[in-house]
Amino acid sequence: MLALDQFSIQSLFSDEKYFFVPDISKTVWEELDYFGWVHPDGKSGFIALESPKDGSVKGVKLQRQNNRQRNPRSEMCSWCHFVHKSNGTAFFSVEVKGSDGRRNLGNLLCKDLDCSSRVRNPKYADSLMQEIIYQPARIWRLKLAMHRWLGRANLI
Repeated sequence: MLALDQFSIQSLFSDEKYFFVPDISKTVWEELDYFGWVHPDGKSGFIALESPKDGSVKGVKLQRQNNRQRNPRSEMCSWCHFVHKSNGTAFFSVEVKGSDGRRNLGNLLCKDLDCSSRVRNPKYADSLMQEIIYQPARIWRLKLAMHRWLGRANLI
């Protein structure tokens, strides 16, 4: 992914009232497929990514709902296919562009939106389902799942 600065990230989400950008000083941009973070209130997430159509940087706001289940269970992220032992995922939804708020699409994702790190970094080997496919194939699968979901919502 192309390196971004605070100002360029803020300009992607200029219509947000209470916008928060995390510290990006230690971010390794070459190892990211997208830059994602969760707002400190825990109710919304943000993603900055390169559009697969024209390569421009787009900003997407996600609504987050934490899983509040009585019995912890294993859950798999829809993008990176990492199987979390318990409470590692959250349900994120986006509003379909052009529907005037009448239609939303949801997906079960890693609750801290760090799928790029999980696909590339061997320190995340504690998944309950070990994969045998190569890292480039996992990266391609992550991008494909992300672009399909956001494409269905007409956001990229």
